[in-house]
Amino acid sequence: MKTKAIITFCALAFALNALVANAQAIEKRTIKLETKKTGIEVSPTFSGIFFEDINQSLDGGICAQLIQNFSFQQYMVPDAPAKEFSQADSIIFGWSTVLKGDAKGKVITVSEKPLIKDMPRYYDYDPNDKYNDELRYIQYCVKFNIENAGEGFGLAANGYGISEYGNERAGHYYSNNTQVPSIAVNRGVSYDLSLYLQGANYEGKLSVYLEDAQGRANSETFVINSLKNEWTKHTATLKAERTTDCRLVVIADKEGTFYMDFVTLLPEASELWMDGKMGPFRKDLMQALADLNPTFMRFPGGCASEGTNYFGQVFWKNSVGDVEQRLGFRNHWGYWTSQYVGFYEYLLMAESLGATPLPVLNNGVTCQFAGHQYIAPLETPEDKQRFYNIFVKDALDFIEFCNGSTDTEWGAMRAKMGHPQPFNLKYLGIGNENKGEAFWERFDIMYKAIKEKHPEIIVVTTSGAADAGKEFNDNYAQIDEKYPDTYVDEHYYKGDDWFFKNRDRYNADKVRGGQGLTYDRERPTRVFVGEFANNRTNNAYASTLAEAAYYTSLEQNSDMVVMAAYAPLFCKKGFNKWNSNLIWFDNRGLWRTTNYYYMKLFSKAGNMTFQTSDVMNGETVDEHIYISPTINTTSGEIYLKLVNSEPIAKELEVALDNRNTYKVTIEYMTTDDTSIKNQGHQNYYSSYPGIVNFNYNEAIVPQTIGFGPVKKNFSVDIPQNSVCVIKLIPVK
Repeated sequence: MKTKAIITFCALAFALNALVANAQAIEKRTIKLETKKTGIEVSPTFSGIFFEDINQSLDGGICAQLIQNFSFQQYMVPDAPAKEFSQADSIIFGWSTVLKGDAKGKVITVSEKPLIKDMPRYYDYDPNDKYNDELRYIQYCVKFNIENAGEGFGLAANGYGISEYGNERAGHYYSNNTQVPSIAVNRGVSYDLSLYLQGANYEGKLSVYLEDAQGRANSETFVINSLKNEWTKHTATLKAERTTDCRLVVIADKEGTFYMDFVTLLPEASELWMDGKMGPFRKDLMQALADLNPTFMRFPGGCASEGTNYFGQVFWKNSVGDVEQRLGFRNHWGYWTSQYVGFYEYLLMAESLGATPLPVLNNGVTCQFAGHQYIAPLETPEDKQRFYNIFVKDALDFIEFCNGSTDTEWGAMRAKMGHPQPFNLKYLGIGNENKGEAFWERFDIMYKAIKEKHPEIIVVTTSGAADAGKEFNDNYAQIDEKYPDTYVDEHYYKGDDWFFKNRDRYNADKVRGGQGLTYDRERPTRVFVGEFANNRTNNAYASTLAEAAYYTSLEQNSDMVVMAAYAPLFCKKGFNKWNSNLIWFDNRGLWRTTNYYYMKLFSKAGNMTFQTSDVMNGETVDEHIYISPTINTTSGEIYLKLVNSEPIAKELEVALDNRNTYKVTIEYMTTDDTSIKNQGHQNYYSSYPGIVNFNYNEAIVPQTIGFGPVKKNFSVDIPQNSVCVIKLIPVK
């Protein structure tokens, strides 16, 4: 029998009914919450994020450094496709020559006197790689040869932009050497400039300032009156006068020769995440991550960790220490990773989010999923020693970097960079979506070395790139036999039907793959769903319903699935190499997908599951309602995560098994059009002038309604096509 609580609920019912006025008649359902019958403890690391440098998510993305190709290394890569990469000295990626009046001259990249002549060499050249990896260590700067200064001769950094119409290839969009000013500045904000110059014989002066697309100065001018015969760092602050897209101009007023290297531009500290104290990160993108309440963070890949060739793999030592001494590279996704943000900054990012770090290292096998063929040799004693020095020792040194005392080599490096306290690394991934004898032979070597020296570290391995089939079965056979104490990283990109139909995938009595085995809770092996997304409807609301339904089952089995993360995390508009992405952004703002919002809603969780009755209509179970009930055993707060996957609104009568009084809040999303996407047209180009006040409104966002107090029984209307979280807060 309904209580007086129904009366207090009228406003809520009215509001929700208005959303479904055109739907079919509301169906009535009942559910009993049996909170005293607790189930499994929800994994404390259950809901996390996966950051991979894909879709231009790092440089020009979450990294707030605004100058593309700041060290003039970008795309000095052998065998680089001409359409994607600079091939001639006269083309400097991300920069353009400035000629005022009758100015005449050249700016070229040269290796004769770079800022850092001898880069740290942690890794040697591998003759087994078909690429000439030795060339990666060659460093460049730019040389100005000015024949006639005219009214000014110089070079301009255009920022991270794309040409207006992009360069479409097979549905993906590739970085272009844009000539379009795309440094998005805001009026009144100061930007911290740094550049290195050399040229004692040059007798002119240099002027550095922000300039808009019409050629008008948009900041005060920083003037450098003389240069020295050695590399000298010059710094200044440029305050933007107008909100617009700009370029950074370095212009000279006399004939002569001088050199420039390592030009950076960062927004003032107040514009950075946590005032820049936890890395050079965009505040808006980091806040979006923080709002997800992630419990762990996997980085830096994915396929990006393994690369396309020997030096396309991610070597963490190339990414730490002084930023001037970090070795950039062409990444797996075909563009440049500068490593201005490296492993140290990733660890800071995780720490600032309150997330446990889960870094991934490669084991000498390039990305098999993409068909790359490099495998670190093990045939000779020399090969084996080299494998140990580069891959095994790399992993052990990384653990030392994260957890070692400051009197160790790599613990001292961490302290020197500003973090004397250890990062308390607990997990380390080896490989990604791998298979076959070559991978497992090299995994075995690294696994044994890690566990011998650091038995406390949980090693994360892989089930491959599919949710089932031969590769999945073969990999699990290896794991079952040799590595039962690992976390197994499972990946799947599927469609709506798969997510709805696999609600029981991790139930203890369900068969796992083709071995006739179950996800056995008695064994130490646990599952890490490191990458999943609905890649058929590509961030349409329909994908949200399917994923959210599936996610409830993951939480209900979080004694087996101890970690889960959507993938990919970010995509910059115009640079999508993967269409299902959690957050879309451009140079000025972001769009949160509806997939993002269900994950944000579901991040509100208790620490223990409990039982419910089936959602009933008489004797009929509603197969279109998906539920995960949890309780906070300390506060008594109850969370009922619920997905209604039908275009039919439902009145849900909730029966409690205790006499407590509760205040109720409901957060929900709903729509009658499941094709809607919050980010609109996915390949919309917004990184060029004229787009200053672009509309970042999202079509569907969560709504919140509260009511109460209620006791024992109460009713709520669950809208059509909805994702809901019903929260019951005890009233004392």
